[in-house]
Amino acid sequence: MGFIDACVRAVKGGRVFGPFRRRSPQRPAWSRIGADADDLREYDAFGPWLLQIGSEAEMPPRFRSTYGGLKHADHLIKIPRSIDRRDAFPGADLYDAVFALDVDGFTLLTATDGADGFARRYLAWDEVAAVRLVSNLLRAEFELLLKEGDALTVPYNSVSADLMARVVGFVRQQLMEPDDFGPAFANEAEEFEDFFFNAMLAEERHGGQFMLPIHFEPPGKTCRNAQNRRRVTTGLLILLSGSELVIVDREVPMRRRFFAHYAYRKTYVGLASVRGFRVQAPPDNALGHFMILELILEQQRLGIPCFKEPQRVIDLLRRRGVARL
Repeated sequence: MGFIDACVRAVKGGRVFGPFRRRSPQRPAWSRIGADADDLREYDAFGPWLLQIGSEAEMPPRFRSTYGGLKHADHLIKIPRSIDRRDAFPGADLYDAVFALDVDGFTLLTATDGADGFARRYLAWDEVAAVRLVSNLLRAEFELLLKEGDALTVPYNSVSADLMARVVGFVRQQLMEPDDFGPAFANEAEEFEDFFFNAMLAEERHGGQFMLPIHFEPPGKTCRNAQNRRRVTTGLLILLSGSELVIVDREVPMRRRFFAHYAYRKTYVGLASVRGFRVQAPPDNALGHFMILELILEQQRLGIPCFKEPQRVIDLLRRRGVARL
């Protein structure tokens, strides 16, 4: 028997990898032969990604009783539990939440303590002021900013970014209100050169979507934090899309110099929902500090740190008759 044949037999017999193939203490012994077919399909499809639900069998067992009322939703999606793959097995409770969207509103089902318990929350679209996506490497969040002032947040793995982009597109369509105002800035795009923000602009324009840059602040400018310590700006881009503002930032307006920062977020605000705005100057008008452009969406307050005055955004709001407070 040759050396290669001996190695193959050792691997097949488990003598090489046996010590590393120990079963997780959280997972019982199981066999594919005796597993339920639906449980086995759910187990095989399980991973950190979000999955669309297309049948009752694909609905996680904990939430299956609600499938009849949600099956006609435009989007019905399940969110996996944050567990190691080695701890998963057919028939296990693999999903933490399910959410559904239709033309009437948003439904979120969240697992609670106990084998079968879950909480249900429903939001009609007229309760929602804006929608936001936050991404930081593999961690991501989908947020509905509510008119009453708080927010509903759904965390997920950014490997499902394409699916969530379609979800956000659907939400934006539901939040769109009739608008009698014509174009505010005809072919007057804010010119800028920055790799990251140009990539964000190209992403927003994907599919022919109209996006006009109306305010840009480059990253890397020296600024000061509240303790007057030196920092650098992370940048800001505000886009006009018909009757909607798209605000692209890095989640925090400043960072330490040479400090790696990967987070970014996109906030989509319908202009018709903006009831007023104010511009808060830096304390004592100190140089190197941020002013705050605050958009008022009923009880929701959306603060946008700006390193320079967002004059074109202010002009746009004034032209639409939005009160400056």
